[in-house]
Amino acid sequence: MDLLDLLFLVLIIVHLVVSPYTKVEESFNLHAIHDLLIHGRDLQAYDHFEFPGVVPRTFIGALAVALLTKPFQVLAPLPSKFALQYICRGILGVINWASIVSLRRAVSKVFGKSTALWFALLQYTQFHITYYASRTLPNMFAFPLTMLATSFYICGKPARTITVLAFTTIVFRAELLILTATIGASSLLRRQLSLSSTIFAGSVGGILGIVASGLVDSYFWDFPLVPEFYGLYFNAIKGQSANWGTEPWHTYFSLHLPKILLNPVTIPLIFVSGFADLRRVGILLAPYAAFVGIYSLHPHKEWRFIVYVVPVFVLTAAIGATWISNRMRKKVIFLAATIALVASVAGTLMISAGMLAVSSTNYPGGHAVVALHERLDELAVAKAAVGDVLGNVTVHFDVPTCMSGATLFTFARDDVVYDRTENSEELKSMAGEIDVLVTFEKGPANVFGREHEWVEIGSVKGFGGLVPPWRQYGPRFWETAGWWNNIVHLEQRVFIFANRGL
Repeated sequence: MDLLDLLFLVLIIVHLVVSPYTKVEESFNLHAIHDLLIHGRDLQAYDHFEFPGVVPRTFIGALAVALLTKPFQVLAPLPSKFALQYICRGILGVINWASIVSLRRAVSKVFGKSTALWFALLQYTQFHITYYASRTLPNMFAFPLTMLATSFYICGKPARTITVLAFTTIVFRAELLILTATIGASSLLRRQLSLSSTIFAGSVGGILGIVASGLVDSYFWDFPLVPEFYGLYFNAIKGQSANWGTEPWHTYFSLHLPKILLNPVTIPLIFVSGFADLRRVGILLAPYAAFVGIYSLHPHKEWRFIVYVVPVFVLTAAIGATWISNRMRKKVIFLAATIALVASVAGTLMISAGMLAVSSTNYPGGHAVVALHERLDELAVAKAAVGDVLGNVTVHFDVPTCMSGATLFTFARDDVVYDRTENSEELKSMAGEIDVLVTFEKGPANVFGREHEWVEIGSVKGFGGLVPPWRQYGPRFWETAGWWNNIVHLEQRVFIFANRGL
């Protein structure tokens, strides 16, 4: 570990602090961690029984993070429950950081220090992995194990690679079955493993995964279950994942991979590395590229489903960058190319910083909870001034608000009843019990189906798109001071209404 690795950890923490709220894809694991920390063995109070989601998810990752978070909860005086969300996300970020640093160490042993340096420069300045390292997506719980498996793979230990990937497939992400198969096939073709050894390695990991997930998740879900089996059946066999949208077969290669890799020189460098050492690069990259290719047949596509291959593509590019930089003293063209590579790293870091600033505006639900608490404090002060007491308040949060940052960790006040009722008919019957409404709708009537006495007491803006500066200021926009502050267009997203009787 060196200064670059420590700076990468700092970047992950900075991303966490600047953008502390979460989206719906992260909610299951985040709420599972919350319930483990707050409710302990009282399973009936757990959130997943009331809001189970489309498919069951494993508790194993959440349990591991909760166990590491518990000492902070017990020993440290925390300002609020929301501080625990920072801590548990920070712990996940450190785990993912350590897995990438460990991979870099393996790169240094196998490919040399120069390649490890370029790997760090290209990988650490990217946006997506740095930003999502601390986010409780199921994929980011699988990520550190896939990095461990990748370290084994580049060190020539295919049996361990297959065992770790098989375990990760069963416990966290079923799509990794494809990567397990492509690496197994590669090892067989290169005669690193026999067929019996490959099957044995996969069976060990698979059985360990079934036992671990079966025991843990059957306990927390209260019926016999290995969640990823259910998810595989629902998404792949029944094809229900297509309900969330489909994209052309080439999208992973034409859109998602270039977007995640971010630095525009990464893909050209992969071709350079193939020219420099085709056999070695081919052996390294083939099973990971095959994974993306095979998975492209699945119509529903998201970048996070292939995030595991990104460090390998970056490593391949680092091999090409090393080949160029090692020759910079021989010819001017290589010196110029090396300078361009360094400039691209700096430029990518700047672009990543901009993406962080933009992304932080896309969680209006989280910001709405903060605004709500501030308004309630103001209301309590106003009532106290006339000798009245605010008392307990029932607040309803609609689904979009909960999907964009309002989590159980943000529901931190004892004098507020936080309601998340989703059934529209049930919600209408509760209209008289609701004191405050936090909603994406511009009027309470759209929520309750009939008019009530409400007054707007606050609102929160959120990301509304990017507006090129030349559209706002014309072709001479650079002469306008501060134009960069208006590139991100913010719109009113969440509205806070209070019952007039409050």
